[in-house]
Amino acid sequence: MSTTQPVDPLESLARGHVRSVWEVLEAMSILMRRRNEGLPLNLPQVTVFLRSGREVTGIVREYGEFRQGRGVLLITSGGYNSRGEGLDVTFVPDGVIEALTLHDATVLDTPAKSMPESSPMHLRRHLPAMADKLSSAWGTPVTAEFGPGALEQEINIQPLAWLIERGIEVLGTLARTPDVGDVLREQVRKVRLSVGDAFGAKLTGDTLDLTTSRRPAAWPVDSELAQAVTDTLP
Repeated sequence: MSTTQPVDPLESLARGHVRSVWEVLEAMSILMRRRNEGLPLNLPQVTVFLRSGREVTGIVREYGEFRQGRGVLLITSGGYNSRGEGLDVTFVPDGVIEALTLHDATVLDTPAKSMPESSPMHLRRHLPAMADKLSSAWGTPVTAEFGPGALEQEINIQPLAWLIERGIEVLGTLARTPDVGDVLREQVRKVRLSVGDAFGAKLTGDTLDLTTSRRPAAWPVDSELAQAVTDTLP
């Protein structure tokens, strides 16, 4: 079994011990990069408190090294789900930051409105379409199914919808990739989709199991899904 797990930037915030302001800024910066890679994420605002007594509120665009030194770029206008043009961006150097507040982190628990709402009925109808598209890409019959109990919890619906959508795209692309495509056609006859604590892939017999996290921030982007599938193939 081989698995490839994307970094969950909220792991230290949700379950571990937050050691510094910088850890929070780094986590938010990773989330922004993952949203830019296609994940439908709502991003919470932060308020950065400065040693001068001033404060700046916005969304972390990037945290790291810049020409001006190490610091954070904050989008300081527009809501957490805004993708509008002409937003103000403020650079705050590390050396002037004293504290930070992360606002309403629960917005990360649900995907952004850019992702349509799904339902168990919709997923049951969409699954045969996934099998048809994969069979066409494979050039050989492929079936698709959900793991046991996958549709029984409401919290699993949107993660499964994401996994179906990206799975069709990524597996279809891999089927056209030299060597990898040949292995898929020879080895895989069934794709099974599940939701768990973390993202992973494994091949058991002729069944390719794909499991996605319940947390939108840890859903796989296309590159992660492609790598996980490639790694689990013999």
